This record gives sequence, C-alpha cells and structure tokens, in this order.
Amino acid sequence: MMGKTLSILAVVLAVIAGMSIYPYNPINGIAAGVAAFLLVEVISLRRRISALEEKQRQASKTAGMEDAPPTRVASLERPSQGAPSMPPVSVTPAPTRERPAVHTGQRSPKVPVVHTVTEKRLLDLMSPVFSYFSGGNLVLKIGIVVLFFGVAFLLKYAAQRNLIPIEFRLIGVAGGGIALLAIGWFLRRKHQGYGLGLEGGGIGILYLVVFAAAKLYHLLPLPLALVVMIALVGLSCTLAVLQESRSLAVSGSIGGFLAPVLMSTGSGSHVMLFSYYALLNSGILGIAWFQAWRELNLVGFIFTFGIAALWGASAYQPQFFATTEPFLLLFFLMYAAISVLFALRQPLQLRGFIDGPLVFGLPIIATGLQFYLVRDFRYGMALSVLTLGLFYLSLARLLWHRMAHEMRLLTEAFLALGVVFGSLAIPLGLDHQWTTAAWALEGAAMIWVGVRQQRKLARLFGVLLQLGAALTFVDKAVYPVDSLLFGNQFFLGCGLIAAAALFSGYQLATNQEKCRSWETKLPLFLLTWGLIWWYFGGVRDLDRHLLSRALPVAILLFTCGTTLLCMIAVLRLRWRQLSLSLLLLLPIMILTVPSQMMARGAGSLLADYGWIAWPLAFCLQYALLFRCATNLPGRILPAWHALTLWLLLFVLTFQVAWQVDTIPHLAEAWTMASWGLVPTAFLFALEFRGNRLAWPVARLAATYHGLGSGVPLFVLLLGCLLSFSLNGSPAPLAYIPVFNPLELAELALILLLGLRVVRRAAQQPATESKLLARLFTGWLPAVLLFLLLNVITARCAHFFSGVSYNADALFASTVFQTAIAALWSILAMAMTVGGAKKGKRRIWLGGSVLLAMVVFKLFVIDLSGTGTIGRIVSFLVVGLLMLIIGFFAPLPPKTAENSR
Repeated sequence: MMGKTLSILAVVLAVIAGMSIYPYNPINGIAAGVAAFLLVEVISLRRRISALEEKQRQASKTAGMEDAPPTRVASLERPSQGAPSMPPVSVTPAPTRERPAVHTGQRSPKVPVVHTVTEKRLLDLMSPVFSYFSGGNLVLKIGIVVLFFGVAFLLKYAAQRNLIPIEFRLIGVAGGGIALLAIGWFLRRKHQGYGLGLEGGGIGILYLVVFAAAKLYHLLPLPLALVVMIALVGLSCTLAVLQESRSLAVSGSIGGFLAPVLMSTGSGSHVMLFSYYALLNSGILGIAWFQAWRELNLVGFIFTFGIAALWGASAYQPQFFATTEPFLLLFFLMYAAISVLFALRQPLQLRGFIDGPLVFGLPIIATGLQFYLVRDFRYGMALSVLTLGLFYLSLARLLWHRMAHEMRLLTEAFLALGVVFGSLAIPLGLDHQWTTAAWALEGAAMIWVGVRQQRKLARLFGVLLQLGAALTFVDKAVYPVDSLLFGNQFFLGCGLIAAAALFSGYQLATNQEKCRSWETKLPLFLLTWGLIWWYFGGVRDLDRHLLSRALPVAILLFTCGTTLLCMIAVLRLRWRQLSLSLLLLLPIMILTVPSQMMARGAGSLLADYGWIAWPLAFCLQYALLFRCATNLPGRILPAWHALTLWLLLFVLTFQVAWQVDTIPHLAEAWTMASWGLVPTAFLFALEFRGNRLAWPVARLAATYHGLGSGVPLFVLLLGCLLSFSLNGSPAPLAYIPVFNPLELAELALILLLGLRVVRRAAQQPATESKLLARLFTGWLPAVLLFLLLNVITARCAHFFSGVSYNADALFASTVFQTAIAALWSILAMAMTVGGAKKGKRRIWLGGSVLLAMVVFKLFVIDLSGTGTIGRIVSFLVVGLLMLIIGFFAPLPPKTAENSR
C-alpha cells in the first residue's frame, strides 16, 4: 500500500513540476508524469528482484548449493516487503554469510561482512575482480598478471629500440605462451588451480603476440591473423568448457582485451580493434551457450564497452559513423543474447535468474554511446531509442511465448525496458501533435502491462493518460497546409489515439478475470472512444481534401474500409463488443443517399466513384450479416436485414429512374413508371423465387416475406395512388390504353398484390403484422383495379376527347360521365352474374353495391343533363344492364361459405 501511495505521489508531483516548466502546457506535465511513473516502476522492479533473490540465496545455502552462481528469481507474483538490496556476486549482503569457494579445494575463512546499500552496489560491479583475487592460489594469479604486464612492457621496449629482430622477439614470446599453456594442461589433474592459471596466462600471451605481429609489425596478413585469433578464441572456449573453469575463461578474456590496449601506439585502426573485440566476445558468447559464468560475462561487458567509450571520447569523428555503428549494434546484440543465455543455463530449479548489472546496465551504456554517434543526425536519438524499445518489447514477447513460466522475471525486465525506451522516443523525435498522440499509445502500453502484471494503478493511469492526450491533441491541433490525404500528422494523430483506445479496450475485454468490477464498463467506453476518433480524423481529412459533391462517396468508401478491418478483427479476436462497430456501415449508407442527392442536385448515385462505393458497400453489408451473424445482437438482426433490403431496393430504383429521366424528350410518365416497375419486378422475384436462396431469404423467411417485402409494397401502393394524378402521357409515343409504361407499372403492382394474397391464403403463414394483414386482404387488389379502370377511362377522355386531365374538367365532361356510368354498369353486371353462377354471395353483393352507385350517380349527377345525348345514353345503358342482371343473376342463397 505504501508503494502505491508513493507511486501516486511521485506522479502527481512530477505532473505539477512539469506543467510549471516553460512553455506552460499540459504536455510537459504528461511527459513528466509518464517518466516518473516508469522510473518508480523500474525501481520497484529492482527492489523486488533483490529482495526475492536474498530469499532464494538463503534457500540455496540450506540445500548445500555452495557453488551455485548468484542469480535472480524469475517471478514477480509475490513482491517482498523487506528492505531492498543489490546482492554482490562474491561478497554477500548478509552479515554472517560465507564467501563461496573456488574450484581449488581450498576454502576462505568465514568472515562476517556488513555493507551499506551503496557499498554493495559498488562491490557488485567489482565482483569479477574480487572473485579472481579472493580465492584459489592467490600467488599464482598475481604472478600471472605481473608476468603478463612484464612481457607486454618488454615487447614495447624492444620494439622502440630495435634491440632484437622483431620476428625472433615474437617467436620467443609465442613459444613462452605455448609452454605455459602446455604445462598448465599437463598439471590440470593433480594441480587444477595452478594448471588453469598457467593456461590462462599462455592464451593471453598468444593473443598479444598475434595482435602485435599483425597490427604493429605487419608480419602476418590480416586475414591470417583473424583466422589465428578465431582459433585462439575457440581454443580458450574449448579449454574453459572442457575443464569447467571460470578462472581460465576470465584470465584468457582479460588477456585478450588488454592486448591491444597495452600495445597501442595511438595510430591504429578502430575497425581492426573492434573486429578483434568482436572475436573475443564471440568466444564469450560461445561459452555462455554452455555455462552460466557471470564473472566472464561481466569481464567481457566491462572491457568491451569501457574501452569503446574511451576510444569514442578521444578519437571518434563523425566520418567514422559508418564503421563504428555496426560494431556497437553487434556488441549490444551479443550481450543481450548473453543475458538471456545466463538465465536459461541456470540449474533447472533456479532457471530464470537474471544478471541485473548486465540486463539493466547494457541498454543504459549502449544508449549513451549511441548518443555520441548520432547526435549530429536529426531524429537520430529518437529513432535509436525507439528501435531499442521495440527490440526489448519483441524480445519480451518471444520469451513470453516460448518460456513464459521459466523466464517470467527476465521477460518482465525486458518489457519494462521496452516501455521506458519507447517512451523516451516520443519527446526526442515528435512535435506537439505527434507527442500527444504518442502518449495515447503509451497509455495503451501501460494498460497492457497493468493487465499482464495485474496492476490496477497501471491500468487506471493508462486510461487517464489516453484521455488527457486526446483532449490536449484537440486543444492544440493545427491542420497542416498542402498535406497528403491520410498522410498528414492530424489524421495519423487521430489514428494513433483511436488505435490506442481500441487496443486498450481489447486488452481489458479479454482479461476480465484480472480486472476489478468497475473496469467491466471500460471496454465498451474505449471502443466507442476509439471509433469516434477514427471517424472524426477520417471525415475531417476527407472534408479538407475533397469537393463537397465527392465527399459523401468518399466517406462511404472510408467506412467500407474501416468495416472490413473490423470484420476481420471480429472473426479473429475474442472481443464480442467489437461487432458493434459493424453496425455503423448501414446507417452511414442510409445517410449517404440524401447527402449525395443534396450535393449533386438529385444526380446519379454512381457518380464520383459511387459505382465502386455502392456495390462494395452492399457486398460488405451482406458479408458481415452472413459471417458475423452470431456476433451481432440477435434482436436487431431482422431489422438490419430489412433495412438493407429496403436500401438496396431504393438505390436500384433511384438509379434506374434517374437514368431514364436523363433520356431526352421522354415524358414524366416514363420516370414514374420506372419507380414502379423496378421495385415491383424485384418483389416479384423475391416472392416467387426468393426461397431458392438458402441465405438470407429462406433462412429469414419471416423477415423477407413479411416486414421486408410488406413495407415496400405499402410504399408502392401509396406511389400508385399518387400516379393516378398523372395523365400518363407516353410521349414521344402515342397513348394506347393499358399498353403504356405508367399503366403497365400500375397493373404489375396490382397483379403482384393479387398473387401475394392468393399465395398467403394458400400457405397461411404468420409472417406479416396485423396491420399489413388487414391491409393486404383480398379486396385491396380489386379496389385498386377498379380505381385504375376509372383512371384509364379518364385518360382516354383526356387524350381522345380533349378533356383536361383535372378533377373539375372531368367532372363537367359528359363524355367522361357517360363512360364512367357504362364502366360501372359493365363491372356490376360482371360481378353479379359471376357471383350468381359461382354461388359467391359476397361478390354478387359487391356488384349490386356498384350498381346502386351507378343509379345514385344517374339521379344525382346525370339527371341535371337529361337533354344531352350522353346523359340519355347513360340512362339507357344502365337500365338495360339492370334488366339483364335481374334475369340472369339473382341473389345467391345464403350458405355456410357465403356467410363467412
């Protein structure tokens, strides 16, 4: 609890301090807060490693593991509350701890040691030197060192004064080194410590001779010298591994590293020097493959980067970058691999222990050297630390998937380093907008770490960091001038904020068991937040780059691309809430239609790449309804199918009608007929051939044969009634009753309604709502047909008698009134006669009602014009028809069928 309180306090103070730095803006506070939080996390990690390591040391001592190398525990599940310390390798932190013995059969006396924390860390860095001189045959080791320096000084003195030919000098020294090596090998069994010391000294002298012969005196060709060096490195590694001798490996490595330093004249090539060191480090890497020798690793690490730093401070120049950078990268990769091998080569019960100075010291020292190499390059350091962060994150991911249980501590250490160095890249390389957007990614990384390590504070801080970064981005956003579409910092910044939110939501959604109850609402919030930022950035960028008439189609294409990516993610991820993003496509498609019509003045929907956008949108819509049906909310799925069908029907009809309307010299009736014929033909196919489609019609028959087709039929019915107000001119063609486009469309709709009624009566399915069921009864097609026949009669009066096609003129026309009376009488006779013959009482009653209407019309309307021929004809015809009806079509008797 105290650790969390201190973490929060450190972050708050850092934010306040950062915001007080000029220029005064929230970015400084956010940056300082992130840095403080990461620093506290790294310090906490080190403290927990040290405390748990001490517990493991105590357990190892109890088990009698005196020769076990000092290592670190590979788990952070139960952090210790004890005082942290950095345990040294040979000098132990416990007050009564014994110093471990080397492989010489001798033991050092028990000496209690008490150190402060600072002293312990200093001793930890100096532990290779202490371990070399504190155990075994001390006299032999000091003698080897003195002899090595003496030989080096002798060679240098002789070279400066030319006392002995250089060839003989080198041969003599080489012979001495070989003699030491041979004597040590023969004494390895009886006097192991002494023999190993001689072997190490001999190998060091041979390093010195080969380097001097090739580099100083040019007696050996460089390729041959490299081959000999490789052979010596291999020999040293082989002897050390075969004899399991750390001292041999350490002494041989020390000799190899000191050789070029002692023989240097200050005018050598750094390429040759670093190539030589690369060979030495390859030998150390080879030994690390078989043995976890911490002293050897630290010796190589200290000498390699220490000498490189000294050379860089005194001799590096910018023109040396191309020949220096590869060596720095090579050395870094070598010791990163060594740090992994050290943890991997521990005993089985201790596997996962890590070497803290090497793991945490390597990136710090390598970064410092890299700074001097790239300080003259723009964004050089930013790219360097970003690459370093990505390297550690990738390495942590690799270890997590391959050896998550055994290497947990090392994995989390690499993860922390990756987050830290990735964070440093943000302020080093990005401007204000990039920085705020990148902080959102940092917040996502913190949520990921918090989920993995089950840290509530990290998750909460990650969410707040994303919100703060997004609000700051909006407040300080400046849209770039003359920027590329989707290739500018504004859109990419919005994209980074959206990606961070979506990634965070996914992590929390798929790890609910690791989160608190109040965090269950966060995935949906972060999903919504991310989608808002993504669409906001995309629409704003499209609006800045495109004309208004092309904007609706562009937004539709942008939505299609987004939906496609989301659909792939839905099918592959276990984030069910992400399927809600798929529901955005249909509303945007619906809004695109009026937007295009307003932008282009009811022009073609296929213009401005609409011929790509609309087919793609419908294919994608039906694809997601098919592939993601189980992921979408079940309650809205039928409605989404119905809406998609209606929109498809409208877009097809609109486009055909627009195309017909663009043909010159065509009357309005052609366009109106297109609005009726296209959807009617579509609904005909859906009604009588739709079930051949197993999906979606057959599977969702209640939707497609019910609400899906019922609503378009109702709209067509209203449209048909409106079309009756048109005169139906088929110009440039002549008007022929029934055989003209408008009346054929009206008849097609009535036929569809009639067939639908018959089909429903035969199948009796409960697929329609009660309102539609009442509306689409058997009488509705008959009523529409009756109205259409009256309209056709009125149009005939208009075209053949010159009567104006409006209600007043038609009402005053005797020709129209006579034709109507005759029409009604003929229909009444047909219904009464037909009803009487088939025993259909209801049909006969309908005919009689129509006949009554004719009589009423004669006496109310036509009686005022009895003197006109039209009126007279009307009375005569109606009268005769009534006589015929009365004789041939009496009222059918009342039966069970007719009473229904």
